[in-house]
Order: sequence, then C-alpha cells, then structure tokens
Amino acid sequence: MSNAFDYLKFWFKATNQHGIHSPFIYRFVTKGLYDKHKYSRSKSLNTFLKCINYFNPNSIDFEAGNELIRNKVKEQFPSLSFEGPFDMKFFGGLKTESQVSAMEHYAEQHPAGIIYIDNISKNKNSKEIWNKLILADFVIVSVDLYFGGLLFFHKTQAKEHFKIRI
Repeated sequence: MSNAFDYLKFWFKATNQHGIHSPFIYRFVTKGLYDKHKYSRSKSLNTFLKCINYFNPNSIDFEAGNELIRNKVKEQFPSLSFEGPFDMKFFGGLKTESQVSAMEHYAEQHPAGIIYIDNISKNKNSKEIWNKLILADFVIVSVDLYFGGLLFFHKTQAKEHFKIRI
C-alpha cells in the first residue's frame, strides 16, 4: 500500500511536458519519453529503453549484476557497444553510499555522459541516496521518473531537478 501512496504523491508533485521550461528536457520528454513505441511491459525497462533510443549512446556500461537488463538492451539495440569509453551508465538501483562515489567518478571521466538509475523509489534507503545525489555538486540536471532517474553533468546548464510523469 505504501508504494501506491508514494506513487500517488509523486504523481501530484510531478509535471508533464507543459510544466517544463528547459528546452533540453522538454525535447527529451516529448520526443523520447512520450514516444508511443513500447519496448517492454515493464514500465521501468520501457523507460530505460526509451532513454537509449532518444539519447542514442554509442556504448553503455552496466553496474555488475545487471546482465539480464544488458541482454534486453542488446536484443533491442544490437549495434550498441558495451566497451568503453561509455556514453551512458546503468545502475540497477540505489543500494549503498559507495555508488555515489562511483557515479561521481563516472561524471569526472565522462562529463557529457548520462547515468540511468533503476528503481530510485524502491525503498526509503533508495530515496535517501537519490536525494543526496540530486544535491551533489557533480550533478547538474536530474530527472525523477519515479521508476528510474537520470543524471546529467553538463557544466554549461543551470542546476535543475525535474519530476516527470510518464
């Protein structure tokens, strides 16, 4: 019951494309997230695959233990590389504080990169780590999609956080 209540709270606080004033995020939402193509019945996996389709990375790195997701990505995007340098990194959730250091290291090495984090609203610990991440200096733009979250590090943009309904 708690998850349903949490999702309902998120839904009322989040916005759709009409409340977004960032051209970068507006284009991503309207042309990426709201694209009618459905890759998977899993809302979380479908969201991640739409992100890949929109941002069109050359290569993706997966945190250890996410081989199933990696195989699904390979199935949908056979030309995608899983060798460095990486344009995008996938984390299968937020479990420990050490992941924050790993993300900061990735941001330093790949300032134009993107991090996708699955299940950011899974439990209280995940939410606490997510809230710490969106305030971190290395994160410039963060997008909370409830089922997952995106982090961007472009120093040319203003620091902003978005909650988007999908």
